[in-house]
Amino acid sequence: MDSSFPLYFRYWGKSRTENDPDAVHLLPYHALDVAAVGSVLLNADTLLRERMARLLQIPEHQITPLVCFLLATHDIGKFSTPAFQLSDSTATWRLQGVQGECINGYHSDVGFALWKARLWDDAVQHDLIPLDGEFDSDDWQDLLFPLIKAVCGHHGTPPEDVGPIRRLFLPADIEAAEEFVQDAAALFFSGGAVPFQPEEELFQRVKPFSYLFAGFCVLCDWIGSDREYFRFCQEPMPLPKYWETALRTAGRAVREKGVMPARPSGDQGLERLFPGIFPESAPTDLQRYCAACPLDAGPHLFFIEDITGSGKTEAAVTLAHRLMARGDGEGMYFALPTMATANAMYARIQKTSDILFEDKNYSCILAHSASHLYGVMQTFLNDGTGSEQPGKTWLSDNRKKALLAQVGVGTIDQALLSILPVRHQSLRLFGLARNILVVDEVHACDSYMHKLLQRLLEFHAASGGSAILLSATMTRQQREDLARSFARGAGWQAPALTSSAYPLLTHLSSARPPHEQSFTDAKEKRVAVSLISSETEAEAALIETARSGGCACWVRNTVDDAVETYLRLKDALPAGTVRLFHARFALVDRLMIEKTVTEIFGKDSTPAIRAGQILVATQVVEQSLDLDFDLMVSDLAPVDRLVQRAGRVHRHARGPRGEARLIVLSPVVIDDPGEGWYSALFPRGAWVYPDHARLWLTARILVETGEIVVPRDARALVEEVFGPKSEDAIPEGFRMAAAQVRGEERADASFAAENALRLKKGYTVTEGLWESDARTPTRLGEPTVTLRLARWDGEQVLPWAEVSDRRAAWDLSQVSVREKYAAKKAEFASPLAEAVERARARMVDAGRYVVIVPLRPVGEVWEGSARDCSEKEILLRYSPTIGLMRDLQ
Repeated sequence: MDSSFPLYFRYWGKSRTENDPDAVHLLPYHALDVAAVGSVLLNADTLLRERMARLLQIPEHQITPLVCFLLATHDIGKFSTPAFQLSDSTATWRLQGVQGECINGYHSDVGFALWKARLWDDAVQHDLIPLDGEFDSDDWQDLLFPLIKAVCGHHGTPPEDVGPIRRLFLPADIEAAEEFVQDAAALFFSGGAVPFQPEEELFQRVKPFSYLFAGFCVLCDWIGSDREYFRFCQEPMPLPKYWETALRTAGRAVREKGVMPARPSGDQGLERLFPGIFPESAPTDLQRYCAACPLDAGPHLFFIEDITGSGKTEAAVTLAHRLMARGDGEGMYFALPTMATANAMYARIQKTSDILFEDKNYSCILAHSASHLYGVMQTFLNDGTGSEQPGKTWLSDNRKKALLAQVGVGTIDQALLSILPVRHQSLRLFGLARNILVVDEVHACDSYMHKLLQRLLEFHAASGGSAILLSATMTRQQREDLARSFARGAGWQAPALTSSAYPLLTHLSSARPPHEQSFTDAKEKRVAVSLISSETEAEAALIETARSGGCACWVRNTVDDAVETYLRLKDALPAGTVRLFHARFALVDRLMIEKTVTEIFGKDSTPAIRAGQILVATQVVEQSLDLDFDLMVSDLAPVDRLVQRAGRVHRHARGPRGEARLIVLSPVVIDDPGEGWYSALFPRGAWVYPDHARLWLTARILVETGEIVVPRDARALVEEVFGPKSEDAIPEGFRMAAAQVRGEERADASFAAENALRLKKGYTVTEGLWESDARTPTRLGEPTVTLRLARWDGEQVLPWAEVSDRRAAWDLSQVSVREKYAAKKAEFASPLAEAVERARARMVDAGRYVVIVPLRPVGEVWEGSARDCSEKEILLRYSPTIGLMRDLQ
């Protein structure tokens, strides 16, 4: 290579293309590719540029030079010949004439080590970073090292300490790296100094900013590393000349990958956003308020509390769109408790998303672990008419990138991962920060998830993001916890929330004191509640309803109880009038059941279709389905669950229907219950809801009131059972068990607080976190196992689901169970063993992380086997109408 060119042109950044194994892309060029992506994104994204400048307290026009310089150093560790360059010994020999074995050392970690050992002192000595201010070198290091850690951590985790750099860099490597940093500084800081304000507050702001910046660096590196756009170049040229080329390429790459912000439409109002609902239905006062309430500078936090089916989603979308229209967000992400609720929300949002944007180059993405099945699932649910995701391919091919979409819908887990020490959490956090975060069914969070949600709101507010939280049965304490966390992230005083009204909208912002707006226009709905203690009596009520032409549902607390009830009712009523719905069906069968259940009991069902129909279900019936019954029977469950179930009685107007009734199967309420009060009637269900004191409180208040009137009673019922004063009402016989449950809840919350990232620590390796073998969950609970059901015909092992798409067929054949139910595959004899391995080899995922269960027909059911945790073989029986059952062999 011509020695007149700088030494850094002797280092490669990318090597080997599909067509040319000897090709290289020089390291300085890859560095500028990534910086160019950052420049294009910042120039196109006003919101991002403003937030970065505000957090760093520098003029907006200065943010791009600083960011581009830092991005240009993201792969500075690749100047290490021993730890990186020798990983392609052919390229290194050709460029440098150096040979040897590559040693261990990840280039991200090595790069930060070089900054600490040499580059920082060199930058200060040569005034490469022309920082104005009154702080000394150590102060500036405290200020900029969080940003350098973020840029070095562009592969998804913060850099780790690798010790002295003597073994990691040759003298020529250090010389080349220093020369490149000098030339990069000259390229980007030609416009003058970056005028940081010498204020102590800046040192507090920079660490939260480092998380946002880390995600931005990951995105820039992913795009800047795409070889379809950034062609390899090994011809030395002045950096300013290549920079112009990189900017043009980056502009095309960023546009085509769908990460440019889409221009939102103007404030549309309820009628324009939801033409299928309004004006045929009159908006509620709460919805009208969301369409017209004053909005000042963000960030904003809203709580919307109202009953199920009251239009909270429409109110939230209206609010989020108004925030987008005024520049407080570029899109919205809907976080829901389950994949089923996320799928239902996605179907609803698709109908509105086109109205939200003037530009039609927006992305609308479904983000959860089974989102690739959405189109197939919709085919089952919509009579063969599939529905594919309209999002850009690059964004939709990875759940981590899906949160970058202008409209994202997924499980809350995808959002919570952004504040846990897992790879690429920063990219998720960056995606959320640009959007309005909408969390639905906040009340569904247990103590562990509640604490994680608090931390997420703190991070989101610190990045300048706004959030809207929806709930039908949130406690006042939950609302206060979440509001306090958001305020802490935003830098506000802890808010004082006092209202116990319901429905209620709470609004927090920096511009005014917390505003709590109540509403009184909702039409009250009364559901008569009676408690019984006999399963026979409950079944008799269902049978009577069916025989009189009505329809009913019994929500049981366990699958086994539901199956037993189904079998008894099936024998007592005409064929085809009783159905079973729970979570232990293969997905293909669960979808068919869901479709049938919706047709019979849904909003558009007719009296003729509904007459005499009975549904026996578990808690799955509460998720996402708009069902309407004449009678609801429920096992005793916490009061918030019963309020939700009562909402599915007389849900839609169908003319005269008599009295709306909820029958609760419950132990008799006595003043001095013992520990076995609940388990005597529900030996299986006792493990589902272990807080039996709350169940006793629920039963007591329902006996006293004899009714649930919503929305009037919703707040009072929840506070009576879960509020701070409820502890005093717990009977003596439950106090020890209740104290244990409360202790476990506090332990779970503490565990969440320990697991989650700390905003004030900044993007850095924290002791006990970021361990490579650590599994940091988004929710606690018993371990589960995915069973993949198959048909064994004596020759082949085929998917249980008979569909043409092979990948979809195996996914649709899956059912998730507790690990104690079935943990491992059985030991198969020949020829079944060989057939299972052939089937596994043909699976897209090679059958990793699943247990294959071959089934063969035996009478009216199919049978197979697996092993439990103690290695005992278990017999599994499966039926598309009953689901999965097991016996020990």
